[in-house]
Amino acid sequence: EHLRVCSQGYTCCSAEMEDAITHRSKADLERLMEESSSALRTVFTTKHRKFDEFFLELLDNSEKSLNQMFVRTYGNLFMQNSEIFEDLFSELRRYYTGGNVNLEEMLGDFWARLLEKMFQLLNSQFTFTDEYLECVSKYTDQLKPFGDTPRKLKVQITRALAAARTFVQGLMVGREVANRVAKVNVSPGCSKALTRMLYCPYCGG
Repeated sequence: EHLRVCSQGYTCCSAEMEDAITHRSKADLERLMEESSSALRTVFTTKHRKFDEFFLELLDNSEKSLNQMFVRTYGNLFMQNSEIFEDLFSELRRYYTGGNVNLEEMLGDFWARLLEKMFQLLNSQFTFTDEYLECVSKYTDQLKPFGDTPRKLKVQITRALAAARTFVQGLMVGREVANRVAKVNVSPGCSKALTRMLYCPYCGG
């Protein structure tokens, strides 16, 4: 008989038996890969979900805490201009979830907008054109109206957000790799090699 896997010498296998054990070898390997990767997928999925929930909750709590503090301090004045801070946290969330956000530029825009708004509020007896306010915001770095706070916060926020995003993306990649491993196609050559390794020794074929 023409055997494709077993030895062409003495063997107890027939072509039908050879086909059967070859298919079984492939099925066994696929089952083992599915079982071994299942636990890994669960770990990555669970870690990703927990960290994602934790970090988004951290951002939510930070925003709420900031709002409460400013409402107590500035009252309606803050509430009427709170969209500046709402936009800030919205952009932070978008960056964390993988959005195309340049943190340095975004934070620079935040401080510029805040300066414009504060300049208007502190000089409410005057009316300023958009061009004038834009000119004021351009000199934020030179005037340093907020002291060294913008630089310090930029360093802290960038480090924290970049590390968090990298970590959560790494968990997502790990999960995808585990998924692909579980669904890998076993080639005919691999099936034959498995058959020789696992079943041929039984009859010495």
